[in-house]
Formats: sequence, structure tokens, C-alpha cells
Amino acid sequence: MPYDVMPLPFKPHRLDGLSDRLLESHYENNYGGALRRLNAIETRLAGLNWATATVFEINGRKREESVAVGSVILHEIYFDGLGGPGGDPPEGPLAAALARDFGSIAKWRAGFTAMGKAMAGGSGWVLLSWSDRLGRLVNQWTADHAHGLAGGVPVLALDMYEHAYRLDFGAKAGLYVDAFMKNLHWERIEARFRRAAAAMTSEGSATQDDGSAQLRVEELRDRLARGERLRVLDVRLGDDLARSDDRLPDSEWHDPERVDDWGEALPRDMPTVLYCMYGFWVSRDAAAALRRRGVDASSLAGGIAAWRAIGGPTVPLSAAQRQGEAA
Repeated sequence: MPYDVMPLPFKPHRLDGLSDRLLESHYENNYGGALRRLNAIETRLAGLNWATATVFEINGRKREESVAVGSVILHEIYFDGLGGPGGDPPEGPLAAALARDFGSIAKWRAGFTAMGKAMAGGSGWVLLSWSDRLGRLVNQWTADHAHGLAGGVPVLALDMYEHAYRLDFGAKAGLYVDAFMKNLHWERIEARFRRAAAAMTSEGSATQDDGSAQLRVEELRDRLARGERLRVLDVRLGDDLARSDDRLPDSEWHDPERVDDWGEALPRDMPTVLYCMYGFWVSRDAAAALRRRGVDASSLAGGIAAWRAIGGPTVPLSAAQRQGEAA
């Protein structure tokens, strides 16, 4: 089905420093052209015989689709972010996130505008994007419509292709960037950010949907580096332990299938972190069993595999230890 056009959310003649001629041309010709191109590409793809099409047809049309989709979406975010009085965002989640992730709103603004001005004479986009993976907002440089932060959700887009400023500013792209920043509509940008960050998670220990308490490997590393008193238990299954050659420093192995035997005798004098191979149900179940006995226990998210992945230190596990502890 064809993609519908997004109506302009503002009246072009009311913007400060950006002419209605420029904005109308940008919207009707560049955004509209991308939308029409995308719909034409989708029509062609719908009629493509995938079984007989050449690799050149498939690669070429799918690449053009990716470019057109990116152009349509980024233009819609660009226009959605305009039409306001500019300035700083009002107090709220977005303002707080900008201050947290960039040091201050002023620092975010300085970096964002500098990136735009640095692209003068070239082309591409400057994006303010929310990354669920990174857990923060980032200013992103992108060379064209099809290159973006993997998994990122843009909440503000600055178009640095010449069509966005040439009619008003000629080659003076820096003046265009300043004019763009004077017209930001923070309410709509805030709404886009709220949707993007709806799944924001807290740092450190987290309670999963299954009720299990988990600790990130980075948090364990930092707490150990600070010298905190933590008990670290290796609860890998015997078969997994027998195939391993290392363990976390100062960790002791306990059979996860016999937690009833050793759980009651475990001292309650310090927090306890349990790890298995990959941080799935072995360590989670053992930690839950300890918590039922009054132990402050959590499982290590990702297990020893994640610990190795971040470069966490390990010590050798001897053959005798593997055989004796796995028995």
C-alpha cells in the first residue's frame, strides 16, 4: 500500500529566518519527491519475480528502497522539529536527558550546531538520536539517508543537503544552521523523545520480568574495583565446568543442583553474586533459592561469557579443580 504524505505541522511564513519559498520547495520537491520515489519503488518491488530476478535487480531496487525510506522518514522528523520559538527545551524528561548525556543543554547545542556547520559544502544529516542499546541520547553524523545509528531512534534531524539552505543562504550553511536552531518546536521533539525512550531501563541491578535480580558485569567489575565486600559463587553445571579452563578470581564453585544442601549454611554477612556460563536459568534459579533463605543474592547477567567479553579478569581452573568440583 502507498505511503501517505505527512502534512506540514507549521505555516512556513511564520518561521524566523527561513523563507516560505525555501521551506515549501524543500517540502514539496525534496520530501515529496522522496515519497513519490518510495511509492514507485514499492510498486516495482511488489511486482518483482524474486525467483527469476537478477542479483543486480534485487540489490539495486532494495538499495534504492533503503535510501528512499531513509529520506522520507528523516525529512518528516526534520519538519516535525520546526515551527517553535527555539531556545532551550522546557523542563521535562528531554531537558533532563540532554543535561545528563551531554553535560548540559548548552554543551549539547554547541556540539549539534558545530556538527552541522562542519558539514558545510558536503551533504548528510545531523541527528539527535536515542539509543536503547547505549541508554542515552547521542549526536550522530550520517553521510546520507541510508546510514544511521544501528538501533537508534532519531528525535531531531538537521538536513545538511544543499537543497535545505541554498535558496536562502547560498553557500553560507552556518547561517542556515543558526536559523534552524531558532525555530525548534520542543513540544513535538519532546513527544518524539518520550516515545523513543519509553523502554528506558535503569542502570546496575535490575529485576527481570521473572522476578530474578541480576547484576550487570560492568557493575560487578566496578564494585570489585572499589573494594566492596562481595561473595562471588561459581554455579556452572558440572558439564559446563568440565569444559572450562578459567573462573572469576576468588570465586568458589557450588553445585547448583544441590543448593538445598549448601544454601542454609551460607553466611548472610555480605551480598552474593552467582554466575553460570551465560546467565540464564542456572544462576537465576540458584540466586532465587538463596534469596528465599534470606541471602542478598543476585545472578550475573550474561554469566562468565559476558565477563570475558568485557575483558574481566579470570584465573586458571586446574584439571583437578574441574574434575573435583564437577564431581
